[in-house]
Amino acid sequence: MLGLVLPDGADANAYEDAARYAAHGPAVTTYAGGLDGTEVRLKTSDRKRSSDAELSGALAKKSRVILVAQDAASVPETFRMAADAVIEIGPIQPRHVIAGAKLCLGLTVTAEQAGFIATVPLDVVAVALRRGRPVTKAIDLMKKAMLPKLRDFSGPTLDDLHGLGEAGDWGRELAIDLADWRSGKIGWEDVDRGVLLSGPPGTGKTTFAGALARTCDVHLVLGSIGRWQAKGHLGDMLKAMRAAFDEARKNAPSIIFLDEIDAVGDREKFSDHNSQYCTEVVAALLECIDGVEGREGVVVVGACNHPHRLDAALLRAGRLDRHVRIPLPDQKGREGILRWHLQGLLPGANLSGIAARTDGWNGASLEQLVRQGRRRARRARRDLTLEDLVAELPVRVAIPEDLRRRSALHEAGHAVVCLVLDVGDLVSVTIASTLAPTVGELQDGGGVFIRQRPMRERTRSQLLDDICLRLGGLAAEEVTLGDRSAGGGGGRGSDLYDATRSALTVEASYGLGEGFAYLASEDEDELFNALRFDRFLHARVDKVLGEQFTRAKRIVGTHRHEVERIAEALLVRGTLSADEISDLLNQQPRLRLVDDAEMKAG
Repeated sequence: MLGLVLPDGADANAYEDAARYAAHGPAVTTYAGGLDGTEVRLKTSDRKRSSDAELSGALAKKSRVILVAQDAASVPETFRMAADAVIEIGPIQPRHVIAGAKLCLGLTVTAEQAGFIATVPLDVVAVALRRGRPVTKAIDLMKKAMLPKLRDFSGPTLDDLHGLGEAGDWGRELAIDLADWRSGKIGWEDVDRGVLLSGPPGTGKTTFAGALARTCDVHLVLGSIGRWQAKGHLGDMLKAMRAAFDEARKNAPSIIFLDEIDAVGDREKFSDHNSQYCTEVVAALLECIDGVEGREGVVVVGACNHPHRLDAALLRAGRLDRHVRIPLPDQKGREGILRWHLQGLLPGANLSGIAARTDGWNGASLEQLVRQGRRRARRARRDLTLEDLVAELPVRVAIPEDLRRRSALHEAGHAVVCLVLDVGDLVSVTIASTLAPTVGELQDGGGVFIRQRPMRERTRSQLLDDICLRLGGLAAEEVTLGDRSAGGGGGRGSDLYDATRSALTVEASYGLGEGFAYLASEDEDELFNALRFDRFLHARVDKVLGEQFTRAKRIVGTHRHEVERIAEALLVRGTLSADEISDLLNQQPRLRLVDDAEMKAG
């Protein structure tokens, strides 16, 4: 019973074939086992080639078993107990090259030539070093094969992608900076070397990485915590991480794209039995990023869905010190994404209707829509039509009038509270007339869009105004209809969730509530965990929410006519801009908005 642990990066299939040749001779190299009672098995870390159960069966039935293991972690403990030896095979040495070339090909290789060939992957050696071909010519071919691969220009560039927002602008600026750096116009210190890219799932962060590399005309290295962890134990994982950064350095100028970087976690929150492992991973990643800083030509881009979960040290100056976001695409962006995935099909079709019905969709969902439309056309044995795409959209149902009226009053309540408290600049108010029940678990019947003003102080009074604004919709429902619905809560991003989160920061993080004690950071998970386990904090937060809900009801009650007038206009038009709301309120002098201070004085 013999275990052979391969060197890092070795071609496992080649070593498996070699082990079979040694065990059985050339006649049966294509079989897992021979008639002589010997079985050769390949074991990789993903366990797809040989299960533990099959290996145990071979140990019980065969007189000899040779296990070719991709790494030490792939060798099961049961095999180690049965094995006569588990040997780690070292890297190929020049003497192996000299002997192999002489025995197999009848070629004479010098020690210097063998020293180079030993560094070349076996699959390259096998096709370049051939019987009758001069060794010098074979080495020239190997050197060409070892050059960085030609960059793939078959995919999209940033100009081909749509709905990227500030991430697209940053990427095009980076391409200009890299071109200027190459030409000597600017120094490397003037180029963004570390960037954090965030956005909702499905917004195409990995696609963005490829497009960014093509736009900048640089080498791209794709890495991720999950991919590195799949290599095996901690040592294998760290080795894979460092190899990715080494590849980026060797092929500079380059971009190393670290997907799902939030999986690395935050050292301040490590508390379970894996904390030592996770801490070492974070430390190694910081070391790799710091190593890049001292070498020109390597840009590190970390991508994630949850930037607040990152270790603070990753975001300090000199590391991932710039944050750019990929938003969900707007209507124009959705049209562009559809055009890209259609690849020239339906050139004259008007896609605005489909784009309007896919509000809130990400790029991955739009790609799936086009794929489903093509499938429909293939099954009908005809070319794709616009109707194929429309048919694949979720069926929309009309919202009942009583529910639509409640939604209009709800959004009008938000708008009026915003205007009274002057929380921000009101942009528009909208309500929906139809919904697609199959898309998503939670759906909005409308929304109020407010532009926040820059450089806000975030005082206690401002934070309380924000909470009051969040509760303005529920207050309007209760004041005008006599009760409120569940539409203000139910999940992350709901009015009640955001109001509670703001109240938590007041009471637990900012020292602006009843006490000064710092109980939690601004991190949402940490705040809500504190709320669940601290009943005194729960009571204080509930008090803040109750007071601001009463305040919102007072504002809505004072301006009930304004709320109802805006709601009636929404039922007719669906959407109102800030100017339209202003004109609407100015049509009747008595509909003057009284601010909160005046109401209290009155």
